[in-house]
Amino acid sequence: MKRIQLALFPKQASRSLGIIGLAIAYYITAELSRLLASTPQDVTPIWPPDGIAVGCVLLFGKWIASGVFLGSFLANFWAFLDRSNLWFSIISILPVLGIAAGTTLGTLLGTHLLQKSTPYRYPLARVADVLKFLLFASAIGPIVNATVGVTSLALSRKLPWEIYGSVWLTWWISNVSGIFIIAPVILSWARLIWKRRQLILRLCRVSWQFYKDQRFKSRITSIGWRIYTRKIPSKLVSKIAFIKILQAIEIALLFIFALVVSNATFDRGYDADYLLLPILIWSVFRTGQPGATALTLLIATIATIGTVRGRGEFAHVDLNQSLALLQLFVTVMSLTVLTLTAAIEERTHAEKKLRLTLAELAKTNATLEIRVQQRTEELSAQNITLEETLQTLKRTQLQMLQSQMSALGQLVAGIAHEINNPICFIHGNLTYVNDYTQDLLNLVRLYQKYYPNPPEILQEELEEIELDFMQTDLAEIIRSMNSGTDRIREIVLSLRNFSRLDEAALKQVDIHEGIDSTLMILQHRIKATTHRPEIHVIKDFDSKLPQIECYPGLLNQVFMNILDNAIDAIEVANKSQSFAEITDRSNTIWIHTHRIKGDRIAISITDNGCGVSENLWSKIFDPFFTTKPIGKGTGLGLSTSYHIITEQHHGKLYCTSGPNCGTKFTIEIPIKQLTVDS
Repeated sequence: MKRIQLALFPKQASRSLGIIGLAIAYYITAELSRLLASTPQDVTPIWPPDGIAVGCVLLFGKWIASGVFLGSFLANFWAFLDRSNLWFSIISILPVLGIAAGTTLGTLLGTHLLQKSTPYRYPLARVADVLKFLLFASAIGPIVNATVGVTSLALSRKLPWEIYGSVWLTWWISNVSGIFIIAPVILSWARLIWKRRQLILRLCRVSWQFYKDQRFKSRITSIGWRIYTRKIPSKLVSKIAFIKILQAIEIALLFIFALVVSNATFDRGYDADYLLLPILIWSVFRTGQPGATALTLLIATIATIGTVRGRGEFAHVDLNQSLALLQLFVTVMSLTVLTLTAAIEERTHAEKKLRLTLAELAKTNATLEIRVQQRTEELSAQNITLEETLQTLKRTQLQMLQSQMSALGQLVAGIAHEINNPICFIHGNLTYVNDYTQDLLNLVRLYQKYYPNPPEILQEELEEIELDFMQTDLAEIIRSMNSGTDRIREIVLSLRNFSRLDEAALKQVDIHEGIDSTLMILQHRIKATTHRPEIHVIKDFDSKLPQIECYPGLLNQVFMNILDNAIDAIEVANKSQSFAEITDRSNTIWIHTHRIKGDRIAISITDNGCGVSENLWSKIFDPFFTTKPIGKGTGLGLSTSYHIITEQHHGKLYCTSGPNCGTKFTIEIPIKQLTVDS
């Protein structure tokens, strides 16, 4: 919320005038309010000075709080001054200082909390901000004011401690009522004046000119009215003036009606307070927040005067009960008005934004059709080019992938060859090492047989090297080395069978060897881990299956892709299950080969993994399509496999699956290729 600057005087002088003006206003309203005080503790039912203090601090800033302190001090100085002697007069100033300090601190605390919760905006423009105003400025701030003030009076023995609670409550409620009625009037009217300051300044200048010229009637049209009606048709000017006159009459009737109903209710004693509600709602919609808050102040003033005098709807034998009902009525009335005006302003602001958005949308829509047509033509041309480029890109990527796989096959074959030579050398010499070792051990046994009592030094050496254990363990070591070299030779053979570097052309091969080689390479993924047991591979091979004419390396790559996907699907299904549940379900991959009608064979690879939904079946062979998380797959494995089977082997590759039902891939290829791809 923009703060009002007193720019007619220098800064220091304007602040001094502001402080003095606030102190005078506080003092005058306090004296007027005390005329209505009828409680034994001289506490008023509504305390307007605190509303003036809160409104001025919110408008001008915290510097004007000095005026709050000065005004509160002056307002309470004469009320609590003890004139019996000079010493008592000085002592009586202390509670007055306490009351002034409490009023200032409460005002500063409430306004500070309100400004922190509604930064840089008008605090009564939103329903939520109205509730914050009620909580911080009207409720929390007066707690400090009432506590410090009543405590100061009690400590100075001007108030019995026995009635501390009731006086504190009356004090606090009167401050809440005063702030909630007076502060919105000041804030809303200051906001209205600030918004229309240019209009007010122009009217002031025009009025001053009229006064100087002494010709108000003759120049009202030529000077003042022309400032605002220039270039406006005379009929429209007359219509606007007529509407403004009607609005003024309506507002006057509204206030007169409220005055009559309030006087009848709170002075004459008629039960007509329910008529005030439609009047207030009418003022909310017709006059906005400034008019509605001013009308609320008028009704609250009449109600307070009538209740204190023992008249009206809230007059009871118990004055405290009467004042409580009055304060509740005033607070509810003010809260209703502020909430309604804030809700209307929020809706008006939203409608304004909506109109601006719709206007912008209409402006954009005016040229949208032409732009859409132009863009459609451009996109059609680009789409044709893009499709051609995409097809070329797919072919290129597949070729690159095959080239990379070929290079990988060469690398694997080279590594297998380099490992195979030394491992064969080691494996071949292990037989001689075993024979030589057995001969040496037999020689040692003969020495032990014919020389059972060797020298002491030799006996100690035999005990130190543990000859008996060495004779037993050495044979085990050689057997372990022999088993290890056999395992390495099997892996090397599997790598060579998988890569098939020497069989880049069509060859007749046993596809079972290719499947076994692929399983050997994937053995590290099949074996048990800490998270799951071993994946069981059940092979159902047709022993009568003839050798197949194919590209062995490419066909092994298809087996690799499908089996790798099967293992991935099983691991995904295992994520939501415990180790025991996985063991009961038994992770399994079934591989079945058989001959089908004609000269064709079928290889089916089935898993009991997570499966694939039916709506994805048509996409799984598309390039770059994958259901795996980012970084887990490229989407090219099955696409490449489909290309290898269908285009290079003239076969079929299809799958059947379902969610949590596993997946089955079936490969169909001819036993003998009818054409040879170059």
